[in-house]
Amino acid sequence: MAHVQLGASIRRRLKLGRQAYPYLSVIPVLLVVALFAIYPILHAVRMSFFKYLLTRPNDHPFVGLGNFIEVITSYYFKNSLEVTAVYTLAAVSGVILYGLGVALLLNTTIRLARPLKVVILLPWALPAVVSGLLWKWILNADFGILNGLLMALGLIDSYIPFLADPTLAKASLIMAFIWKEGPLVTIFFLAGLQLIPDEYYEAAKIDGGGAWTIFRYVKAPLLRPVFLIVIVYETMAAILTFDTIFVMTGGGPADSTALISWFAYAEIFKGLNLGHGIALAILIAAITLGLIVFYLRALRSEDAAA
Repeated sequence: MAHVQLGASIRRRLKLGRQAYPYLSVIPVLLVVALFAIYPILHAVRMSFFKYLLTRPNDHPFVGLGNFIEVITSYYFKNSLEVTAVYTLAAVSGVILYGLGVALLLNTTIRLARPLKVVILLPWALPAVVSGLLWKWILNADFGILNGLLMALGLIDSYIPFLADPTLAKASLIMAFIWKEGPLVTIFFLAGLQLIPDEYYEAAKIDGGGAWTIFRYVKAPLLRPVFLIVIVYETMAAILTFDTIFVMTGGGPADSTALISWFAYAEIFKGLNLGHGIALAILIAAITLGLIVFYLRALRSEDAAA
């Protein structure tokens, strides 16, 4: 009898061990995530309710939503939102068109498709700072290669100060973003295109579909999940663009390229106002999260309509 009870007890312990093992195995990961992700976020949220001026390190009075109110009502907030919206819309639209076009080209049977798949990754492999320096050199008003090329072709009479004109500076940043992020988007779309079964193309051709019909009714619907991933990722990348701005324009001229992420940096490292900078960072995170939720809802509503 004792042996039977001992065996039953051992089986119960083994069963409890097997049930508890999955939870025990993820505890170290949860601790790491809590230490390096959750705690800094909670600490930053807490700091946003206090006045943190780095010039007054021992004086941190509680101000509640004061930092958020001061940031939202500041002279630069509205301008930075407008600049960020225009930049994000143009950059994301441009990089999607560029990536999709190149992916459609690489998905064909042209001879150069294979080597182009390797070459196309080079801009994405470069660090963002190096990419920014490269474009700053290309667009230089005194010895830039783009000005030299336009001059050699007889298209201009004098060098154009691309980074000194508000409109051209913004367009230059958008062009640099598309060049840097385009390869990654191309790979996403190319992977999606190669997962489409050939039978779909053959059926569409049998029904008399041309290139545009095949793209509209076969490729585009099946690439919808890829579109969602690209839009979400590139929207986040565009809103959080900082290193390229820091290297190329420094937010100028006349704040024409000063995205909201740039002002978060300026508040902390130039204005030495940590409270304002954290408040701006939280607002940026809220805006980004809102856009992602909007994208997900839009895709869900399209699927429901379909």
